[in-house]
Order: sequence, then structure tokens, then C-alpha cells
Amino acid sequence: RVKNKNLKFLNGKPMISYVINAAIESNKVKDIYVNSEHNEIGQIAKKYGVNFYKRDEKLAEDSITSDTFNYDFLKNIECDILVMVNPVSPLITGNDIDDAINYYLKNKLDTLISVREEQLQAFCENESINFNPKEVLPMTQNISPIQLCSWAICIWNSKVFLQHYEKYGHAVFSGKYGFYKLDKVKSLKISEPIDFLMAEIFLKAKKN
Repeated sequence: RVKNKNLKFLNGKPMISYVINAAIESNKVKDIYVNSEHNEIGQIAKKYGVNFYKRDEKLAEDSITSDTFNYDFLKNIECDILVMVNPVSPLITGNDIDDAINYYLKNKLDTLISVREEQLQAFCENESINFNPKEVLPMTQNISPIQLCSWAICIWNSKVFLQHYEKYGHAVFSGKYGFYKLDKVKSLKISEPIDFLMAEIFLKAKKN
């Protein structure tokens, strides 16, 4: 939807540089890899002093899911826990990463997925999710919030992920999984051109 968006300049810097900085600022991440097939992104990784894992170009095709390139990475880079910070979430900070890791460890999870909560009456395919439309409309503060996967930060137990993928062909939700709540700002995901504008507004406001 936005061509080469990870390289697109956001408030004066390539968008991917924001999550690289966040990983560098983290006190709990040991080794940092930028996973891409793109040589220019590799040069940015080198500039920031982090590792570049150059994946096969076939893993960049539209049909490839995150399961597949995470599996490829884990088969080649040994680690106990994989923390993925999504480059399309440029408002994530090192503290956010550390807090998510703490939550993952405290709750003894195998999988953690960051979510954004919305406390609104919700439908999916014309079916109500968190209220009964045949009854009096509940006030928003009295209904259960829906959880939307933001994918900004994801964490996996590497051994559990590999075993699940090799058995089922997918592993995003493997083992004991749980959700980590991020606020709406931190959950901003760059998908459309307007998202760049919103991210720049927040980044400029942060400087002031």
C-alpha cells in the first residue's frame, strides 16, 4: 500500500531507524538483527551498529506470512526468546519493549502479542461481539473491551515456536499465549499514507 515504506523518511529519518533505536535503547534485548532481503536496509542496520540478517528474496513475497520468515530466522540464528519489533510501529520505545518482556516472563508465556483495546460496541461480519443488540444498548464503560492485534511487539519461545511450526505449518499463537496492552498512540501502525502524517504529528509533539 505504501511502496518501500520502511525506507520512507519519517520526520527526517528512515522509518525503520525508529524501531532499531528502540531495540538499542532496550535494557533486556541482547542481540539485535534487522531481518530483510533489502540491501539498502542492510546498510541502515550497519550504520546503526546492529546485525543484518539477509533473508531469501522469496520470503518477501506478498503470500509469505510472519510465521515463515520467523521460522527461517530461528533455524539459522540460535536464541532462547525471539522479540519482534515491527518496523511499521515507529512510536515504540525501548521502555515499551522492556515492559513487554517483563510481562512475558512474569506470566510464563510462550507467545506474547501486543494489542490495542477498544471499549466500543463491536460487530464482526454483522454479528455482535461484546453486547446483545436485542437488549438495551449498554454504556461503553460497562462493556468488555475488544482486543485488536497491533503486532507492534511480539515475543516467542523459540523452541516452542519451532516445534509448533514444524508440526502444524504455523506458529504465531504457539504454546501458552497472552496479550500485552499498548495504548492507541504506541499501537499506531503505518499502513496508509495518512498514517505517516499521524506518526509525524506525534513525533514532532514529542520533541516539543
